[in-house]
Amino acid sequence: MKFISVLKSEFRKSRKKRWNRLFDLPHYRKTELILATLRANGKELTPVQNFQCQEYAKEVLGSVAFAGWLKVYTAFQGEFKEGWIPDNYIGRVVGPAVNGELEGLAQYKTLTRRIINSDSIPDLAYSVNGSWIDTDGRPLRLAQVYELCFDQFSEVYLKGDFTFQGLGITKSTKTEFENLKFSELGDFVIQAPIYQHTFFDKLSPNAVATIRVTTVKPFGKLAETRLCGLRIGRESEKFIQSQKALRVPVYTQTGKLFYCAISPKWETFERHPSTDTRLEGLVIPKFEEMKRFCENLHNGIPHLELIGWDVALDKNEEIKIMEWNTGHPGIVFSESTTGPHFKDLGWEDLWKEKT
Repeated sequence: MKFISVLKSEFRKSRKKRWNRLFDLPHYRKTELILATLRANGKELTPVQNFQCQEYAKEVLGSVAFAGWLKVYTAFQGEFKEGWIPDNYIGRVVGPAVNGELEGLAQYKTLTRRIINSDSIPDLAYSVNGSWIDTDGRPLRLAQVYELCFDQFSEVYLKGDFTFQGLGITKSTKTEFENLKFSELGDFVIQAPIYQHTFFDKLSPNAVATIRVTTVKPFGKLAETRLCGLRIGRESEKFIQSQKALRVPVYTQTGKLFYCAISPKWETFERHPSTDTRLEGLVIPKFEEMKRFCENLHNGIPHLELIGWDVALDKNEEIKIMEWNTGHPGIVFSESTTGPHFKDLGWEDLWKEKT
C-alpha cells in the first residue's frame, strides 16, 4: 500500500510539473519578444542583472521560469529590485493560493452585481439559460428588456460570461438588438453606456478610459490599494481591449500619471499618439475616492485576498465599476515602472506552501 501511495504522489508531482511548463511557456515566449524590443530601444540587461534575475527567480520564487518577467522589469527600470512579482507567478502561484476555489468568480459577469451589490455597476438585465431577469433577479419578458435598455439609451453593451480583456463585447443599437440570435450568445449581461469625464476625452477619444485599481485584503486586515494603472484607447478604438490599449501607470499615493504610455508591444509614448496630449503631470480626478470606493467594496468580500477593479469616472463624476478580476489581474506595466507593489505581503513564500 505504501508503494501505491508513493506512486500516486509521484504521478501527481509529474502532472503538476507538466502543467507548470505549459503555463509558463507562453510567458517565456512573450518576455523574450519584449526583451528584444527593449534591447532595440537601448534597454539592455547587464550580465550582473541577468544573473540577479535568474538567482532571485530560482532561490526566492522557486523556479527559474519566473526570471523572464524579472528581466523585463529590470531592463525597463534599468536596475533589479527585490520584491517584484512576475506575471506568471501571480497567475500560477498567488491567485490560486490567496483566492482559492473562488479564483474564477469574476468570470461570471451575470452574477457580478448580485455578489458586489452596488448600483455603481451599470447592469440593466441578464440572459441566463434562456431566461431574462433584471438586476434583482426578477423574471422579465423580452418586451420589458427592450424598455429597460432603449427607453433610456440609444445603445447598450453585451458582455458574455467567461469573456475578458475587452473581448466578447458587443455594442448594440435597438435595431441591432432585435436581430441578435440570443441562443447563440450564451449567458450575458446587458450594460448601460458610460459617458466619461471630460478629463479623459483627450486621453481616450472614443473608448471609455478605465482605471485598474488592484486591492489586497490580507487575512484579518482591511483592504488597501496596491497598484493602479490607466488604460486608454487610440482614436480608432470604440472600447478598451487589452490587446490594443495603451497603459499609463499611475502613482498609487497621488493619482499622478507616469511620464509615458506603454503599448502592448512595449513602445513608449510621452504624448498620446492620436491627440498629442502630454501625459506627465496629469492627475486623475476623484482618485482618492476611487481607491476608497474599491477598498470598501473589497472589505465586503473577505473571501478574496486579491481583486483587480476596472473603474470608470463618468461625466457626473460618479464612479462606475465596469468589471472586476479575481484570478489573474494584470500587473506587468505597473510593476515594471512604479513597482514593486507587493513586497511586504510574503507572497514570495506561497510556492513553498503549495509544495
